[in-house]
Amino acid sequence: MDENNDNIKFLSAISYISVLFIVGHFAVEKDNPDLRFHKYQGAVLFAVFHALYLAEGIVLLLLSFVPGLQSIIAFLLTGAISLAYIMMIVMGVSSAVKFEQKQLPFIGFFAVRLRETVDSKRRSN
Repeated sequence: MDENNDNIKFLSAISYISVLFIVGHFAVEKDNPDLRFHKYQGAVLFAVFHALYLAEGIVLLLLSFVPGLQSIIAFLLTGAISLAYIMMIVMGVSSAVKFEQKQLPFIGFFAVRLRETVDSKRRSN
């Protein structure tokens, strides 16, 4: 039982690190409620922040005609997005290690909605 908890804790914690949330989808314990919470939250975190990086790239492309301003905006946007992403990862890993299901700010609501949508589709099939 203790080894299973350690495995769930590990899988939950790595769910926040980039695309490693996919590992939880293929794990034996994939239906564990704690792991499911963290893997969905990790997936939404990954998607949201990569969408922000894409939006930043578009903004920088639009500012390419002003090189000095583009450099300043790139530094500020990249720094802000990266700092927020790292903070969310740390918060998620911390709650996973403690076996807590804390919703991340701005992200948690969408992760819960995604999980509910997937569950309802799974039940209907």
